[in-house]
Amino acid sequence: MRIIQNRGMNILELTVVISIIILIAAITLPNLSSFKKQQALKNTTADIVSLINEARNSTISSKNSTNYGIHFEEDKAILFSGSSFANNVSDKQIDFDNAVMVSEDSGINLHGGGNDLIFERITGNTANYGTIVVQLVSDSSNNRVINVSSIGIVSVN
Repeated sequence: MRIIQNRGMNILELTVVISIIILIAAITLPNLSSFKKQQALKNTTADIVSLINEARNSTISSKNSTNYGIHFEEDKAILFSGSSFANNVSDKQIDFDNAVMVSEDSGINLHGGGNDLIFERITGNTANYGTIVVQLVSDSSNNRVINVSSIGIVSVN
């Protein structure tokens, strides 16, 4: 009868296993970072569209007998009630992920200028129709464009 002794791993085998793990990590980590940024862009865009729709729906239903709007800043979007934005009054705010922004120079392109999208009571129309460009901080060419029509309908490109 033959007895086999388990002597464990030698240093060469251990080095090969560690090298393979490092190689796999080096290949996958950059892709995970890119994936995380893409998801942040997608989720932030969906949150903004949802907030715009909430403002429009609240305006159409005449919630609290007033109209609603969205104020855009580089790192957040703020739902407000009334016909103009006041810094101290907000109903709801979305803070963007650190990887995502709306450029105040080129990202907010609303008819009539400004950073506010305000809906008219009962109809849900807006005089501030246009586009909002949500982009990655690290790559401005990687973006999503939110279109708001004059009748308040929102779409994403």
